[in-house]
Formats: sequence, structure tokens, C-alpha cells
Amino acid sequence: MDVDNSNMIMWPYQMRLNLRSIIIYWVLLVVGVIWSCQTEAQLQRIVIGTNPSGTNYFLIASGIAKVLQSETQIPSTVRPFSGSSVYIPMLQRGEIPLGINTQLDTYVSYSGLDPYPIQMTNLRLLAALMPLLDNFLVRENSGIETVSDLEGMRVVTAIRSNVALERWHLALLATGGVSPDGIEALTVASLPDGIRMLIEGRTDATAIGLDTGLARQADATIPGGVRFVSIGSDYSKLVDALPGSSAHTAGTESVGIHTSTKVGRFDTYLNTGTHISDADAYLIVKTIYENWEMLQSDYVLLQNISVDMLVPSNNPNPYHPGAIKYWREVGVWTSEHEKNQTHLLMRLN
Repeated sequence: MDVDNSNMIMWPYQMRLNLRSIIIYWVLLVVGVIWSCQTEAQLQRIVIGTNPSGTNYFLIASGIAKVLQSETQIPSTVRPFSGSSVYIPMLQRGEIPLGINTQLDTYVSYSGLDPYPIQMTNLRLLAALMPLLDNFLVRENSGIETVSDLEGMRVVTAIRSNVALERWHLALLATGGVSPDGIEALTVASLPDGIRMLIEGRTDATAIGLDTGLARQADATIPGGVRFVSIGSDYSKLVDALPGSSAHTAGTESVGIHTSTKVGRFDTYLNTGTHISDADAYLIVKTIYENWEMLQSDYVLLQNISVDMLVPSNNPNPYHPGAIKYWREVGVWTSEHEKNQTHLLMRLN
């Protein structure tokens, strides 16, 4: 009787084939899971909310977006708004990943002070970027040299797209003893609108940051140029309005500064929200930190900002856990940072 041994001969081969298929299947499954987790942890697109084109915030955000896209391969863009009062609530709701905000707007929004009806408790800090030097800008031929000289003048104090700035502008005036009742207070829609009114002669003073494109635009457009006035000597008014702010002596290298001039100073923050994963926050601050020298070489505004200045310990909103993880790894997170972080989180409860 003939016996068909073909199945018996093929069986060990099929067993080896099936075993190899099972191993390949599980390897692919594990790789797929890992890839899936990494994909979920990574932002598909990075959008940075900023103030309008022509401001320092828009300029620096453009540089950061360029670095993030180049180093992480994640599409990164800048989205300008009329002011940060517009996009801080978007950070709170998780509608945009990042925003460059003043220390002032961060403070009042996280604290739930006017104009924010509720605390923006989801706002989280990644890093500080640079100080903002700010004061009232006037026409050079106006004869106005200090905020005290603005008594009785038309002054832009309120910005509808950045409502928190009114608090700061009134504090600048108060350093020289000028009250809101002592001026003709004007309201504009945005920072560029205030500059436009100064150029057109419809206001005597409007506040803007030093070394901004808008300040240079006014200086180039107004016959005789512009001047930043000097604040008064009662610097406590600045701290009352914004803890951590200070007075700063500006040198003549800035447009509109013709002699040593005292101006207001506060920080600029790169904020995110609790909706961003720890892995994403870690990646963003790591990329910025590792490319800081390149950013400094490309942007004069960042040249004097040392690495330790990127991580202040007197911030008004908590750091993101992913950022903390990285700042600890590079050795810049201290007991002072931990103390402030704990205090801020306790306020939420």
C-alpha cells in the first residue's frame, strides 16, 4: 500500500512558517502600538497666537515657529490676533496650542481679575522669552517729556483687544501723579490703531513697546520723529498693578529714546494650556532651549536673555508638568520654582 507522505513532510515546514508569521504579527503589533502612542503624544500642528504683525511678539513667535518646524518636523505657524485678550480664552479652552502673552495679561487672566469674568485656570507656562520695555510714545515736537506732562492731554489708555493693558497704562500715569480724571482717556481697538491715531494727530500719546516695528513706523512717518516719555518716580504704582514688574532705564540705542529714559518693564511668556500633553510640552521647551543661541543670533531682542532668564521663579501662573520635567533635567529648576509652583496650584483649590 502506497502511503502519501507529502503532508507529513510539509507539516514541520508549515509549523515553522506559522510560528514565524505569529512572531512577525506580534512584532508589527507592538511597533504599531508604540508608533500610535508617539503619534498621539505629538501635536499634528503647532499654532502660536500673538499680537498683530509689527509687534515684537509677532516677530519672536515667527522665529520660534521656524525653529519648531525645522527641528520637530511639525508644521508650525504664527496666528496674529488683535490682542492677547482674544486668544488667552482660546488657550483656556484648548483651541490653540501656544500663545505669547505679557506677564500682565497672564497675571490678571489666571487670577480672574478684570476683564476676565472667571479665572483662566488652564493657563500653563512653558518659558519666559524676553522682557518688554513699554511706555507712552509722543511726537518729538510735542514738548512732552514725562508722564506728568500728559496732564490734560488726549491719551490712549484702553485697548479693546488687550483689555488688561489699561491697568498697566494707568499705573504708568500714576507714577507721575496723573489720575484717570486728569486726562482725556481714549479707547482704540488694537495697538496699531493707537499708533495710527498718533500719526494722524488724533491723540497726544499712546503706549507701545520699545524697539517694535510700530514704534519705528511712527518715527519714520511723523515729521520730526517720536519720543518715549519718562515715567515718574513712584515705581510702587507699577508693582501694585503687576507684581514682579519694575522700572528700567532705556538707552539711546532704541528708536524714540533721545536721552536716558525711565520706562516700565515686565516679562513675556510662552504659554500653553492643560490640554497639551506632557510629551508635547517637553518637546517644545527642549527644542527652544537647545536652539536658544541660534534664536539669539537671529533676533536682537533676545541677545541679552540668558538661559536662566527663560525660567523665572516669580511667574503668576503654574508651569506645565512637561516643561518642569525638562527644566529639572537641565538643572535650572530650583526650590524657589517648586515653592511658587506649589503655591499657584494650591490657589486653584
